[in-house]
Amino acid sequence: MRPIRGILGFLLVVTLLVGPATASTSSDKRLIKIGSDITVEKGEKIRSVWTLGGQITVHGTVEKSAVAVGGSVVLTKTAVVKGNVVSLGGVIVMSKDAEVGGDLTEINSSNIYETMANAVSKEWDGWSWVFAIISLSIFFAIMVLALLIAALLPKPVLVVSEAIRENTFKVILCGILGLVLIAPLALLLTISVVGIALIPLEIIIVICSVLLGFIAVGQMIGAKTLRLLKRPHPGIVSETFWGLIILWLIGWLPYIGWMVKALAIVIGLGAVLVSRFGTYQGWKCPPPLSGTDRTRGLTPSPAPPAPPPVSSDSRPTGAESMQ
Repeated sequence: MRPIRGILGFLLVVTLLVGPATASTSSDKRLIKIGSDITVEKGEKIRSVWTLGGQITVHGTVEKSAVAVGGSVVLTKTAVVKGNVVSLGGVIVMSKDAEVGGDLTEINSSNIYETMANAVSKEWDGWSWVFAIISLSIFFAIMVLALLIAALLPKPVLVVSEAIRENTFKVILCGILGLVLIAPLALLLTISVVGIALIPLEIIIVICSVLLGFIAVGQMIGAKTLRLLKRPHPGIVSETFWGLIILWLIGWLPYIGWMVKALAIVIGLGAVLVSRFGTYQGWKCPPPLSGTDRTRGLTPSPAPPAPPPVSSDSRPTGAESMQ
């Protein structure tokens, strides 16, 4: 079953349409309508039928596919569809005498779980293209945002990246703890009305933390990779770009790709928490004082000079002292 490729092509055609949503019939009898129904009369031959927000009723013959997005498809007893019949958000009503040469695909709220389950299996290869496009779009959006953050706010990214290098074990523990506490904190906020209002704020903070941490991990990977390639000072934007490219490519590896991305998210989140969003560098504080200076919190002061010795000739006699 490969109806999704046709749907993507339909959406591309829709974006190129100019003017009001009206029916258009070309020389090869391809019928497209937006916001209204389509009826293929008995004895009429149409190459393909597409509609957005309308219903398709077929009494005649459709040489290729009949696709309804946001509507249903009705096939009467005289209907002949030699291609696929697709209904997204509607139902397919088919007479027992109707003829369909392709596949019947019906996606709505009642069977969305089953459809998604088939999408990730080998039964429907067309969905792999959809997932690939979605993944590429998300990666492109993250890349643009990451490069903007690296160019405009380089210091927080570098501080978070340094926290990963200097406190790796602590960063991993804080990342795991942060992920574990997200759901309990949200449940705790639902106790009061004020807490419920703060749940969106928690979601925003978590998303920003994960995003900043993931960017810092990518910058660190990119810096090390470019350093190995004899480019010691490429710039933070270039380091972030190549690091995220490497993470994205690793994510496509079977079995281990998702684990590497999950580890990068945990490490990045922990580094953001340890560095307080890239504003704290506690590992650079001077070492504490020792001895009495540590207890008093004072720096040692130099000892006062010793008084000069008094000679025996300069001592006053008893009579002089009495005078």
